Amino acid sequence: MAELELSGLIVVCLLAVCAVALWLAVLVHQRRVVASAGGLPMALKRDDQRWSNGVGRYVGDELHWYRTLSLSLRPVLRMPRSDLVVIASRPWNPQRDMALRPNLTIAECKFRDGEVSLGFPDNGLTGFLSWLESSAPRF
Repeated sequence: MAELELSGLIVVCLLAVCAVALWLAVLVHQRRVVASAGGLPMALKRDDQRWSNGVGRYVGDELHWYRTLSLSLRPVLRMPRSDLVVIASRPWNPQRDMALRPNLTIAECKFRDGEVSLGFPDNGLTGFLSWLESSAPRF
């Protein structure tokens, strides 16, 4: 009976160690993406879906968005500059945006055939608008 209790305790400890290791891997991945050139924390909401926290990176003419709680090295969404049109921007609203931090500014955009809302901290919206406007002229 004591051996059974000991093996159960070992299994529980191993599961706890695996959970902590997975959590650390997600944290390291997020820090790596944020620390890379052009990375900034931002929230995203597509059409009528829920808000998701993540990290955005400007890569040439595309904005790549990575989900925070993901081990994938690929972005969840790639938004070419030419497919994004800002419809409006607004401050955080407690009735509409309870899942977000209160210091975010929301940019509501048209993206391809749908809508996407992007939540930017501090001066993130200014940088996003500058990036959108800085494309080379097309002839």
